[in-house]
Amino acid sequence: MVYTEKKSGGAAFEKIQSRGKLIVATPGDYCPMAYSSDLLNGYQGFDIELAWRLAARLGVKVDFVPTSWASLADDAKLSRFDMAVGGISRTAERAQKMTLSAGYLSVGKTLLCRKGEEERFQSLADVDQPDVRVMYNPGGTNEDFVESHFKQAKIRLAADNALIPARIAEGEADVMITETVEAAFYVKEDPRLAAPLLASPFTKDEFCIVLSEDCAPLVDKVNEILQGFRTDGTLEHLCRDYLGSLAGAQNA
Repeated sequence: MVYTEKKSGGAAFEKIQSRGKLIVATPGDYCPMAYSSDLLNGYQGFDIELAWRLAARLGVKVDFVPTSWASLADDAKLSRFDMAVGGISRTAERAQKMTLSAGYLSVGKTLLCRKGEEERFQSLADVDQPDVRVMYNPGGTNEDFVESHFKQAKIRLAADNALIPARIAEGEADVMITETVEAAFYVKEDPRLAAPLLASPFTKDEFCIVLSEDCAPLVDKVNEILQGFRTDGTLEHLCRDYLGSLAGAQNA
């Protein structure tokens, strides 16, 4: 089914249809949601395919453009994209600054550490120790979480989120705070890593789509499409293809 009615979204919908393309931004550093690839217009992952399918429902193609966690809110306000994806958590703070879709995937904050150190890190208190080095990326909810919860640990900023797991494995830091799906992905990909609290995350969150200021009137249409994906099994299909049993991922 292609959504061609003009009653929801008005001028924003007409502009996208006239252009023939949905411009979708992503930080592109979040496996398995959206990450760099030589294929698929430069990116691949759960959210990349989700964006393709959403654009198809709108009757247009999709172009992917870069954004960053730190610039996401400003880029949305200035309408440098139509929508943004890539493992974006739905938070009250973001909802005050940007228009967000309904959640479509349940996740939660957890930790990633080196294999063999699982017993060392069984709680947030275990991480917040003077001899523990925590690495995080700037501008997103990982940064917010780290700064809110760790007062004694040595916290260290790393610009490229996608490189942090390998740096943990190589001993540059001890712990990475991230969502369950990313932690589980890297545990599967790199036998040097472990996620001891995967089944009991620190938070309960959802991933969402960010709409630019110009495209904010389309939020009801986007939510309708997402609900359709939930009903027709599309989200279940994406979970199976990209997440498998990782972190018990399930539709929000």
